[in-house]
Amino acid sequence: MDEGRLFAFLQQQEPPLLIEVLQNAYHTMTTKQRQTVFGALVKQIPPSPVDGEQLQREIHAFHQASLAGAYYAPFAINSQNFSDIPEETDAWFEQLGDFLARSTLLADQGQHHDACLCFGLLYDLIAQMERGEEIVFAEEVGSWMIPGDEKVYLQAYIRALAASTTPEAFTEAMIPLLRRDSYASFIHKVYSIAIRVANTQQKAQLKAAITRQRIKIKS
Repeated sequence: MDEGRLFAFLQQQEPPLLIEVLQNAYHTMTTKQRQTVFGALVKQIPPSPVDGEQLQREIHAFHQASLAGAYYAPFAINSQNFSDIPEETDAWFEQLGDFLARSTLLADQGQHHDACLCFGLLYDLIAQMERGEEIVFAEEVGSWMIPGDEKVYLQAYIRALAASTTPEAFTEAMIPLLRRDSYASFIHKVYSIAIRVANTQQKAQLKAAITRQRIKIKS
């Protein structure tokens, strides 16, 4: 293919044709290739309002597909390919990061109940992935592969929980997040976030559960 002739031709075309070419290119790229080509542009797009009901439907479908093995693509690992990551694994983490970011925007909009439902499904998948369930495949996978700043996502989730749940429900949702943070050497400071945003009753319930279940915390 003659690159010079191709781009000389494209420079003379109208925007609709160029958009069609870009869309076709986008759909033939891998997740990593899309990030390389379009990632910087996507970061320039201002956020738009999130439809809570629509986002819940999308995340529920993603949750079901993940549990059904839609993103699980195992292969025989050897000394030559041990560092390879399947496209399905890259796509899963990319989609997960997008959903976490949109759930954060939902919380920022004050739609705390909807945000909690969205985050709950996503963190259920994260927990299963970290336990080694057949969600995605690679020699090594973990939450470090989630795009974006997970501490921001957790802050939004915990803030939404504090704003919309009973002390009992708040504690029930927080316990697995606290355990997970303790396994990760408290890198996200989940307990500190919870204590900062929870009301008096939520704090009391959470502290009692931490003591009763002997959960390690770090202020």
